[in-house]
Amino acid sequence: MSYSAMAHALVSYVEGHLECFDIKCMSKSFGFSESYLRELFLRELGMPIMQYYRRRKMIVSAFELLHSDKKILDIALENGFSNHESYTRAFQKVFGMPPGRFRQERPLIGKKQLEVGVFGLECIVSEDKRRDGLMMKQDENKTVLYGIRKVEQGAYKSSTRFPICVKAVSEYLGDDVSYAYIMAATGAAFRLTWDRETWNLCNVDIYHTLRESNDIYQYGARALGRAFAFLGRSENTTKEEFTAFMKAAIAKGYPVIALGIIGPPEPCVVAGYEDEGDVVMGWNFFQNDAEFAKSVRTADNGYFLCNTWWENTDTQALMYFGAVTGETASSRDIVKMAADIMEPRDEGSYAKGIRAYDAWKEMLLDEKWFENNAGFDDLFAKFIVQNDAMDSLHDGRRWGAAFFEQMMEPCGEAERQLCAGIAKSFHKVSRAAEEMMAQAGDWSDVEQMLKRFASRAVREQLAGLIDAAKAEDKKAFAQIRQLAQQ
Repeated sequence: MSYSAMAHALVSYVEGHLECFDIKCMSKSFGFSESYLRELFLRELGMPIMQYYRRRKMIVSAFELLHSDKKILDIALENGFSNHESYTRAFQKVFGMPPGRFRQERPLIGKKQLEVGVFGLECIVSEDKRRDGLMMKQDENKTVLYGIRKVEQGAYKSSTRFPICVKAVSEYLGDDVSYAYIMAATGAAFRLTWDRETWNLCNVDIYHTLRESNDIYQYGARALGRAFAFLGRSENTTKEEFTAFMKAAIAKGYPVIALGIIGPPEPCVVAGYEDEGDVVMGWNFFQNDAEFAKSVRTADNGYFLCNTWWENTDTQALMYFGAVTGETASSRDIVKMAADIMEPRDEGSYAKGIRAYDAWKEMLLDEKWFENNAGFDDLFAKFIVQNDAMDSLHDGRRWGAAFFEQMMEPCGEAERQLCAGIAKSFHKVSRAAEEMMAQAGDWSDVEQMLKRFASRAVREQLAGLIDAAKAEDKKAFAQIRQLAQQ
């Protein structure tokens, strides 16, 4: 492995263009002829450039085998193979087994330092996964973690942002855990919060889940059995502190989950930096939003490039999941946490757990919020709060149901019956939330949707579905408490 700046540049270019690599474009970018570029790559990296590229593409395809439910043929076609047979032969040469067996045996694929300042996906062994600290000399100016799956709305068939980020990070680190487990272990599957005083756009923010707001983030680390590091922003926090935190994590190959960077203080993934940390890059749910991303550039591999991340006052915290500790959240721990999250309670102006249903319904039916002078913007803001609550229930409870269905297998008969009952009720809550969305209207006609939302008759229908969801959540809660005592 080379330590030269040229090796860094060559590897970094290929890693950043795995989806659309073209040696002609690379030669133009470097200002070298194709023949000289091939010679240079062979001298610096010890293998022909196309051999390197084909192997890296094969690693990416193996990653898809582990972390998607795509058909093998579809993965083959996406990676430039014309048929199943040619892909299988190429795969066998690299991994010593056919893709179907690879998917069944699930060898580890995760982050590995390829060159100074360049990390990417690679086959790893369990001993490598447990290693902490620098694997090679750090590049203070630029380090990039390539290969992290894009976080976006709908990733993993979900809409809950923190678990999406946790799952993307877990895959990159080589942790093989299900999305249902992450939704449950982070508490996202069980939460519901409602501010009694106002239509609060922060109702569904994940930091409201537990009794202590920031505690929820370390549950992501515990879900993966990893150490947790966190840095919050206060009036005394400096950009230099945030930059040093990010650089230290990324130098070890650990992606950073940040709140903010682009747009509101929602979770995103920081996957690297340039210019000694003045520019950060990665995936953000708002990186293509014209309102928030005016100064954002896009790298060839899709990562955002942002140099105004500190000026954004909604950049509120950084965290990363570090070395393997092996102390993962057990099913019993998650059940107890679920019972605590769903416990009916008031915390300040917030109604939480089962009690949130009543606060939600009362506000929905209180005519003072829907008087005739309520303008479009006012109604739209209220509907966003309503939609967030519906979406939180729909997404959370269906993944909660999946978790309890997974939990049934190793349980005894009594516990299996409780898990089955919880899953059944959670599915009903998710369907009730889905029916609420249908009653609310179609986003293709926002004006008509808001008129429906302002209608007393429609709000009463929504209130009835809130009651139905509450009744099923109460059944699930009672069974969760029983299960916690088993």
